Amino acid sequence: MVKYCIDRYPLGTFKGQRSAGKYMDGWLYKNLELLADKISKDMTFLGIIYSSTLEVGTGKSVLATQIGEAWTEIINKKYDANLKYDVDNIVWRPKDLIDTSFKLPKYSFILLDEWEDSSYWSELGMSLRQFFRKCRQLNLFMICIIPNWFQLPLSYAVSRSIFAIDVRFNNNLDRGQFAFYNFLAKRMLYINGKRQHNYRVAKPTFMGRFTDGYGVDEVEYRKRKREDMEKYDKENPQKKCVSQRISEARAEMLQKVWEKFPQLKREDLAKMLNVSKKTISVWNNLHVPKVTTDEEQDTNNLMQKKEIVMNDEELERLEKERENNNPYEKQEEKSSS
Repeated sequence: MVKYCIDRYPLGTFKGQRSAGKYMDGWLYKNLELLADKISKDMTFLGIIYSSTLEVGTGKSVLATQIGEAWTEIINKKYDANLKYDVDNIVWRPKDLIDTSFKLPKYSFILLDEWEDSSYWSELGMSLRQFFRKCRQLNLFMICIIPNWFQLPLSYAVSRSIFAIDVRFNNNLDRGQFAFYNFLAKRMLYINGKRQHNYRVAKPTFMGRFTDGYGVDEVEYRKRKREDMEKYDKENPQKKCVSQRISEARAEMLQKVWEKFPQLKREDLAKMLNVSKKTISVWNNLHVPKVTTDEEQDTNNLMQKKEIVMNDEELERLEKERENNNPYEKQEEKSSS
């Protein structure tokens, strides 16, 4: 283990601290120094951090922010620079990666922290392609945190990334351990292990340990992360499943057909669409949802739960009540008379 940021963390900064600075694995620190030597030669580096034990809670963000802290100190000393390092060096969504990279000075560290969404992988792949197409001349060191190594697109796992770090729990579920894979080792891990998600097919370059404690202000880090999650929730309301969208489309279609051709009987429409008369009734009883308040939504959810647990007799009764109140059924009767 080596000490870094000695001036930033004088003795007494942490509980139980015996000397100034923070600890980092010596081999990991040497690799950061090597990358710092080479980044000035028109290079941009990408490192990947993941976990083979559990996808969350292993300390990936802690280690990543510590790497950013140590990297910034190494760069400042080596190139007599004055780079700043704080939460502004962290983004949580792939689409923010490129915008932030153009705002940071040369040789800066940027962290794409773990982000959870169904479109994560497609957006991540697109963002990385755009990043390497546009930002090579920026000479940045980027780390991307992902939940699963084998879900990373092939090109970034094999040829684009310079290293991979597996942050693991030990047998007692204690945090603070990692396995480092250099360029060749991570390639062997991905190619030979992807089919069965086997993390034992390749040996790490070295094993290491890391201490607890974020490399940025933890309060500000958690605040920014929460704000980003809230912003995302507002921009992306809960998506409906495929069956919901299909059901609503059928109900809307039926409403439009009857509005244009009110003389059509349910039997005729069933024949036209090659479905049963009962199916037409089911489609007609579906309503395209309107914008509701939170209180109304809670009531709707409760009613849906009640309908789910109804027995056949209750469902039959409800169906008759709906048919009696159905304006299109009344239109059919009127047309027939």
